[in-house]
Amino acid sequence: MKKLFLASIVALAMGFAFVSCNQKSDAPVDIKTDGTAVEVLTDIVTKAKADGANWTVDQWKYVYKQVGIAMKPMMLEIASITENITEENAEEMMAKYETLGKEYEPVEKLVDELSEIAKASPNGKIVEEDKEFQKQLEQELGLPDL
Repeated sequence: MKKLFLASIVALAMGFAFVSCNQKSDAPVDIKTDGTAVEVLTDIVTKAKADGANWTVDQWKYVYKQVGIAMKPMMLEIASITENITEENAEEMMAKYETLGKEYEPVEKLVDELSEIAKASPNGKIVEEDKEFQKQLEQELGLPDL
């Protein structure tokens, strides 16, 4: 009885190991999805340069979604500043806005570079020019309209 029980446990463990080794990531493109916006975008741009020409439309959409997720905190901060500008605090808010602009300049450069890479790829160009997808993504992620 003990041998049968042990054999069952070993078989079960081997089954779990086999299944877990054969599972693939749900991500269609292997990119960094955690970290600062600069870290995520740097990884995305690097991989887009190397393999973006071979990505499908769905892979490009996935990449753009990850860009949106990475940039969301920055975009919300900028939207908050612009929404809260009054005559009384305009100078202070503009100073904050300029400071953020300098802080996020590397992000802007990376997004511009990714856009150029996408436009050079047939599938990337499709996604880059898909206004409906962009609207859908903004709504899905709760991104402000800047």
